[in-house]
Amino acid sequence: MNPRRRQGRFDRLLGRADDLDPKNLAILARRLDRERNLMETVLDTLREGVLVLESDGRVAYANAAAASLVGISAEALAAGEAVRFPPDLATALELTEGTTAQTREMEVNYPETRILRVHLSLVEGPSAGSSLRVAVIADVSTERVQTEDRVESERIDSIMNLAAGVAHEIGNPLNAIGIHLQLLRRRLADLGTTGTKVNESIDIVESEVRRLDGIVRNFLGAVRPAVPDLADTQLLEVVAGALALLKDQMAELGVRAVVEVADELPLVLADHGQVKQALFNVIKNALEAMDRGGQITVRARSDDEWVILEVADTGVGISADKLTRVFDAYYTTKADGNGLGLLIVLRILRAHGGRVDVASAPGKGTTVTLRFPQKHRRVRLLPPQA
Repeated sequence: MNPRRRQGRFDRLLGRADDLDPKNLAILARRLDRERNLMETVLDTLREGVLVLESDGRVAYANAAAASLVGISAEALAAGEAVRFPPDLATALELTEGTTAQTREMEVNYPETRILRVHLSLVEGPSAGSSLRVAVIADVSTERVQTEDRVESERIDSIMNLAAGVAHEIGNPLNAIGIHLQLLRRRLADLGTTGTKVNESIDIVESEVRRLDGIVRNFLGAVRPAVPDLADTQLLEVVAGALALLKDQMAELGVRAVVEVADELPLVLADHGQVKQALFNVIKNALEAMDRGGQITVRARSDDEWVILEVADTGVGISADKLTRVFDAYYTTKADGNGLGLLIVLRILRAHGGRVDVASAPGKGTTVTLRFPQKHRRVRLLPPQA
């Protein structure tokens, strides 16, 4: 039924209220009560909060979502008490002078930290000359995080594509230098002028060219996105394979490996080889972070969205200032590290639609958390940029 037609009918009924007998008045009251209950039920199904404020700041109405978002108790509403909002939210619920509508976003810390978008409008009140403020409040915390993640992902892609192009261009002259060094050695031999010092100099230059070429190849392997060959994969089998590759090194260092499984893990769509490489890098980092002895614990669990692997070590840990740089290319705290291990892990997890988190504290060890989307969540995976 058209709401305006319904409103017009009730207006006519209310206009005749003085002429109605008690029985018809009771019928009208019941109908109005049903209409009110229906409207409140509909508003309580909304995910957005609806808050109606009187001119003196009292809450005239709040649906269930609004009560939850701003921490208003049902008892306070029922008692008609004045509600004291947090300062930042109270400011957002005040219209700028001369305006009748506005939209703001702010971060609030009560009842928990979140980002709210508040659309505020001024409407005519029930009595002549009165007005009400109607606020529609939406929790956009997830939306904001997703937007920031998307921007960060695009930034990383741009940097990686640029870096891959530069690395490729560096590789070409390195190959040319290597070829001409070989020609130079042959010509010197033909001329009979292959002195010891000349040979030593050529050897040094060739060694440095090979080293630079290895750096370029490793870097390209880390930043070039490879399309994963997705198949049903049991992550515990991949964990076992990665641990087997490092079994001898762990035995030599006296490091113990423990696998803890909370429950039966669902299958994920993954590239077995790429995930094995990611786990190998994470476990090898954990192994190298410990002196002789210690323990590496792999915890496996799942929730409604993710299959989660946590790799925790009892190593030296990472300080807060260095923790923010662990995914930077060539950043390493190890004397013989190349700084590409976690960058490769990040690339592989991103290609699988997953996430990587690193938590650490000096002297307490490091935990790397790998999150893989459950199979039912992966409708379609967009191909990575070339």
